[in-house]
Amino acid sequence: MRKKEYWIPLCASLVSMGLLYTIGNIFEIPFLSWTLYKENPSEGIVFEAGGSLVPVFIGVVLGFITERIMKRKQKDNSNIE
Repeated sequence: MRKKEYWIPLCASLVSMGLLYTIGNIFEIPFLSWTLYKENPSEGIVFEAGGSLVPVFIGVVLGFITERIMKRKQKDNSNIE
């Protein structure tokens, strides 16, 4: 693949991760969202942050699938010519 075509799988991966995290936060789905907790007890401030890695794994898989599809199409196009 050409250098330019590596951006397409990367963008597909990042967009899918962002979309899944957004859906998880909007609909409060715990395995698709970041969780940020801020508490202000009288002793001090407690801040806890956590997040799910499921959207990351799905995004990476989608990136690989997109790359394979692009390679296959490029191979098919080179066989036609």
